[in-house]
This record gives sequence, structure tokens and C-alpha cells, in this order.
Amino acid sequence: MQVYVPSASKYFRNFSWAPEETVHQEPVKAWEILLMYFVLMLTGNPFFVTHYDILVAFSFVIPLYYFFRNTRRVISYQTVLIFVFLLGYELMHAFVYSLDYSKTIFKLALVLLLGFAVVQLLRDKFIRVLVNTMIIISIVSIIFTILCYIPGINWFLYELAIKTFPMPPDAGKDYIPWTLLIYTFHPQYFAGEFSYVRNAGIFWESGAFAVFLNITLYLRYITKRIVHVRDLFDTKSTILIITALTTTSTMGFLTLMALLTFFTLKLRTNLKFMFLLLMILTTYVTFVNVDYLGDKISTQLAESTETNNRFGAALMDWEDFKKRPLIGSSRRIEVIFNTQERSQKTRRPNGLTNFFREYGLIYCTVYFLLVYRSFRQIFYAHHGYRKFSVALFGVFLLWLVSFSELLFDLPFFKALIFLSMVYYPITEPDYQNEPVRQTGFQSV
Repeated sequence: MQVYVPSASKYFRNFSWAPEETVHQEPVKAWEILLMYFVLMLTGNPFFVTHYDILVAFSFVIPLYYFFRNTRRVISYQTVLIFVFLLGYELMHAFVYSLDYSKTIFKLALVLLLGFAVVQLLRDKFIRVLVNTMIIISIVSIIFTILCYIPGINWFLYELAIKTFPMPPDAGKDYIPWTLLIYTFHPQYFAGEFSYVRNAGIFWESGAFAVFLNITLYLRYITKRIVHVRDLFDTKSTILIITALTTTSTMGFLTLMALLTFFTLKLRTNLKFMFLLLMILTTYVTFVNVDYLGDKISTQLAESTETNNRFGAALMDWEDFKKRPLIGSSRRIEVIFNTQERSQKTRRPNGLTNFFREYGLIYCTVYFLLVYRSFRQIFYAHHGYRKFSVALFGVFLLWLVSFSELLFDLPFFKALIFLSMVYYPITEPDYQNEPVRQTGFQSV
């Protein structure tokens, strides 16, 4: 039986189908890897995030380069509507709560432009470029994590990071993630508080690295053919999975297990039940015996009514959300705390509930609908039929990973809302002659 997949070069012309073995993929180029690497660093590297001037400079250069290359390209009305809604919402918050948002609007506009420009520059290669970039980051991170255990070399690298890429004075007192840009060190290991190294990759902490690894793995799975167990563990996917485990992130581990379980259920082999049982047993044993899983979650749950940990923050955010459920309380903490000074008291580390508290149901619903549309259209473009559960699971995955990280204002997660436009317009396939339903997920 021949398996048919869409021709990736036809997205903006007549959509056509070609046998899988005849589909030609344009190779990923070095500049595309560098572009994605810069976006990921602007999104989550502590040096770039804490140096506002550098962040603005790079955020401005990439959109400028895109518009310079596409001076005659017409911007779609959908793009205009997204920009008007998201930035207009911020202006509404500024008016309702009497806030000075001049600098905030400028920064958010740059973040949106950056996300839009990167998607338009990479187009349907976005996911392949992301996967390849994350593979490079993963391999480098594992090498550096191993080096952190070697006496002499570990302290040399750590002090090199401190001297080469200094952090501003207000970066933090208890946790300063010193970075060499290609790798961020786990400061608590060097302070003697941890006996093992948590792999943070290029990001501000290991939990953030786990977020990007899991999202990358999800995007890889929805664009490839998955029929047998081995399809879940091809070389690139395996590297991403192993690297996610080296982060020792609680939410990262739980998300990874949810991700593997979901796609295991999609396999077209009876072995999936045996593999699923083995994975559940492994998860249970690991959860019970590893301190950063079961013990950590139990402790945080027990303290949730007394502290603003992830669970405690969720309870506090819920109380604040109920006061302004539709429009939210804005990004500014003074609306709730009557102060602009950030402290342990104003800290709300639950990214999901914090997002709903800040923006309310209207904004959050629009954002997640746009992301859902992107995931749905990506799947359809690679398989030729719609699978709403896969796209819905992608949104659920974002909720899960954001439970412990503040994510949705970052450039990468703004880029997700523009991804669907890369795959429009696409005509409906002939459902009466649809071979892909019998063979599972398809790949390009």
C-alpha cells in the first residue's frame, strides 16, 4: 500500500499529494539553525533575558531583516487582527488600571514581531529547524553536565561564566543562573546544596529546558509517521527524551510520561499495551523512589495553604482571578499588591494560573484557540486528515508544562500562534480515498 503525504512545497499554491518516497525535503541550513538558536536564547537564556538592551537589539534586528527581505509581501488580515487584539488588550489594561505602559507596549510589540518574523522566515521548516537546534543544544548540554562532575574543570568553567557574562545586580540573590550562553550552570550544585547536576541547557533553569524539550518532542511526533514502538524512539526523539531526564525536573518528567503515554495509545500494534504497562510501572517506581518527584510534590501540596509554591500560587491566583475573571488584573503586580517592588511575597511561580490571573478568560481563550489552530493545521498538513484530539493534547501539554514556569509572554510561545498561517490555504482532501487513516501518523 502506498502512503500519501502532502507536498511541502505547495502550501501557498495548489495543495497536492505525493507518495511518501518521492517527497523532497529542503535541507536545513546553518543560518536557520542560528536563527532558531537566537530565538531560544532570547526566550530563555538568563544573560539575554536580564539584559534588556541586548534583548531589544536582537528582537528588533530579526523582524527588520524579515521586512527588508519581503518589502512587497502583503501582510494578511489575520496577522493584523492578532496584533491589534493582543496589543490592544494591553492598552485596555493600561486605561482601566491607569498604568504607564509605554515601555511595556514597546517590548511586547517587539516580542510579537520577533515571533511572527521567525515563523515567516522558516515557514514549514520551523519544526525541523527547531528539532535540529534542540538536538545540538541537548548534545552540548550533556557534555557540559558531565564536565561539571570533573574536579578542576567544573570550577574553571563556572568561574569563566561568572567573569565572561556577568548578571545585573538585581538578577537574584538566592538563585543566579550563570551561563556561557551554550550552557547554563546549576548554581545550587556548586554551592553544595545538591549532590547532582540539573541540566538546564541554555535556559534559566532545568525546568525551563524540560519545557522546550517536551514541546519539541510533541511537535516532532505530530509531523512524523508513528506506527510501531520504534517510531517513538528514533535517534532524534531518543536524544530529546534522554536529555529531558537529565534535567531532573518534576513537571518535565510528568509531562514526558504524559507525552509518551498519549502517543503510545496511537500505535497500530498490540505491543503498545505491553509497552504502556511497562511505562506505567516504571513511572510509578520512579515517582515513589526519586526525591524530586513524589516527595517534592507531597511536600508542596502539604505547604500549599501556607506558602506561594506552585500549588500555593495556584490557590492565590484563583482568588485573584475570581475578582476579574474576564479581563484579568494585567501584568503589573501593583494592581493586586499595591507595590511595584518584586519580592518573595509577590512571587507567583505557577505559569498557568498566573497567565489567567493576568489576562482573564477573553485573552487566554483567544491565545489558546490560536495555538490549537496551529497544532491542528500542522497535523493536517502532514497527514491529510484532522485529528482534533492531537491538537487538544498539545494545548493540554502547554498547560501542564506551564504549571511550574512562566512562559506565555516569551517570544517562542508567541511564535506558536502564527504557525497555522504557514499552512494556509489548504484544500480539503478526498476523504473517500484516504489511505492514511489505516496507517497511523504520517511523516514527511
